[in-house]
Amino acid sequence: MKNKKLYKKERFAGCLLGAALGDALGYNVKGMSVEEIKKAYGKKGLIKFKAQKNQKTVKISDETQLMLFTAHGLLWADAVSKVKDNIDYTRYVFFSYQQWLATQTGKTSCNEYDKLLDDNLTGFPCTLLDIEELGKKRSPTKQLINTLSSIQNLSYGKMSKPINGNGLFDCLPRVLPAGLYFYADAERAFHIGAEIAATTHGNPDGYLSAGAFAAMIAYICKGLTIEKAALEAMKLLKEYDGFENCFALIDKALSLCEGDGSPADDIKELGNGSDAMSALAIGLYCAMVHYDYQNTVFLAANLDGNSDAIAFIAGALKGAYRGYHFLPQGWLKKLQLKDVIKSYASRLTKAAPKSF
Repeated sequence: MKNKKLYKKERFAGCLLGAALGDALGYNVKGMSVEEIKKAYGKKGLIKFKAQKNQKTVKISDETQLMLFTAHGLLWADAVSKVKDNIDYTRYVFFSYQQWLATQTGKTSCNEYDKLLDDNLTGFPCTLLDIEELGKKRSPTKQLINTLSSIQNLSYGKMSKPINGNGLFDCLPRVLPAGLYFYADAERAFHIGAEIAATTHGNPDGYLSAGAFAAMIAYICKGLTIEKAALEAMKLLKEYDGFENCFALIDKALSLCEGDGSPADDIKELGNGSDAMSALAIGLYCAMVHYDYQNTVFLAANLDGNSDAIAFIAGALKGAYRGYHFLPQGWLKKLQLKDVIKSYASRLTKAAPKSF
């Protein structure tokens, strides 16, 4: 299907909010098996977007929290780039992650980073720190918290200098804003997205999956279909050492979409979503196998395991492709922090350079 022309702001808002809606939907059943989901919600599984008992909104998870802090870090770097050359975007995203860490643990990793909590010292206000919901713990992995808590003196990981062998799924959703900010240069979106992931995840299967995801978002925002965006991202993957596993799984997802197997059986062949590669492959498959947004994220959420991360990925891809007005507007009214997420989409739209 040919992708219709949409304005950048339509794609950016569709992408961030599409991701958040998928995340919020899947967070209701995160960690549950398909059988447990059906037992709780009926034989069709979770097919409604509604708040839990005594809640006014449908809660986002740590995936959307970190997406927002990544967006903040990139906007911070963008502001600094107006007065300095050769800005290291990853450094400012890492600073932003230290701010997020403080919301989860009550402190940064060391005294040196405490100044990041003072807007007067950073020179770039972080309004996210004032939002109560973003301080709620939403079950981030222990590996992520422990890694961020251990980093001092800018000793975060890089692709050229990994700090661990972590390839878990949670490095993937958070890099989404890199695909938007660098939409004009998908190759750069890939590289920065991978470096952002590598700050805490040292396994190439993890950070290269994150880079591929960011590149797909960039390509979609430039007008490519989801399938073509994935194929172009695969070309970029081949330029990095250790690309083979991620490349093979994306290729398998694309092949399965062309087959006649059932989605349930196809997804089982792609893994369980606990690692970044399988989470990306399953999210990509879900985004391609259904036309409409709702069925895309319903499929992604009604799976064993990491329903929030996979529905986040599928929702982001579909939201970027179809745009903000294709999202279910009734769902948006129930989404926690909808206005905050939309405001960051607007800020990224204004900041994202048309060329580099």
